Amino acid sequence: MFCDIALSGWALDAVQKRAGKVLPDWNIDPDEPWGWWERLIFAPADGFGALFVGDVQDKQRVEAALVEELSRVTKASLERIALGESSSGALGGERPKIAIHWEDDRNPGPVHPSILKFALPSERPDSVIAEATALSLAREMGLRVPEHRVTWWGGQPALCICRFDRGPRIDGPAFHCVSAATALDLVPGSQVEDPKQSYVRLRSKLKRPGDGLELFKRIVLNAVVGNTDDHPWNTSLRQVGLGDWELAPLYDVLPFFSRTGRPVFRMAITDRQERVGSISNLVSAGRLIGGLQEEMARQLIAEISSHVRDHWQTIFERHAQGQAEAAMEDWAPVFEFDGMA
Repeated sequence: MFCDIALSGWALDAVQKRAGKVLPDWNIDPDEPWGWWERLIFAPADGFGALFVGDVQDKQRVEAALVEELSRVTKASLERIALGESSSGALGGERPKIAIHWEDDRNPGPVHPSILKFALPSERPDSVIAEATALSLAREMGLRVPEHRVTWWGGQPALCICRFDRGPRIDGPAFHCVSAATALDLVPGSQVEDPKQSYVRLRSKLKRPGDGLELFKRIVLNAVVGNTDDHPWNTSLRQVGLGDWELAPLYDVLPFFSRTGRPVFRMAITDRQERVGSISNLVSAGRLIGGLQEEMARQLIAEISSHVRDHWQTIFERHAQGQAEAAMEDWAPVFEFDGMA
């Protein structure tokens, strides 16, 4: 757990450079690599969930350092970040990301704790636009999705998404959260074939009404847009009371640009450990996970598929904001794929 909140990558570099300036009594050498202790102690209290090391009142303020780093973002700088051991900071995942506070000009109100993340150099820059499109489609279909939008830094698109593990204000509460991997008793490095990597097993952990159907709809959406990065760390549970956990809002839905056929999930979607996103397997998942009869499962699969095909272009264009880095026509084979039968 401590490793999950230790600084790394972009965040580590930004904080270490500033630490010597704001904490002169510590005699910090910005060129001397930090060990695990420094990476834990100096990590801001903005990691995932409510877990952190040290007194929150003693955490150094690093907002200025992060704003400075953002002002220097270019395609070349993002490529350099990815050469390090990790680009994730204390927020998990591989894409370069930082915690920020988002003030929505369109809806004045509280400043939302948010995450800003860029595409990896190995990905198309407009991959984050495709992800934002998938999230917006999910919201239109009634799934629980955080507020999100695409912003541009140094000519590069970034996905800004409000955090579900924080209250709606800067000084709001932090909510206890665990990944599906934790709920399923998995450890990093677990093999895909591990029987614990199963949506059916995860369904057994969900006790709140509607969470099973919500999970099934997410599986169908993943199949439709070709998201095969659905590992157990990309789904979470959020605590809402003592011993009471709910399926956290949707995140990390990554349409696979190079898809050539039916998606093969990282987690099994049936009780027979099937992972191929075929119609027959999805129907079985509808019964086991969503509690649906076959006819209703097929109808829901058809509705989600047609909604994605009919509406993705309008949403993609809105998120692209007319920027040259966004090539909507290239994503048509992904969002309009029709070969899961």
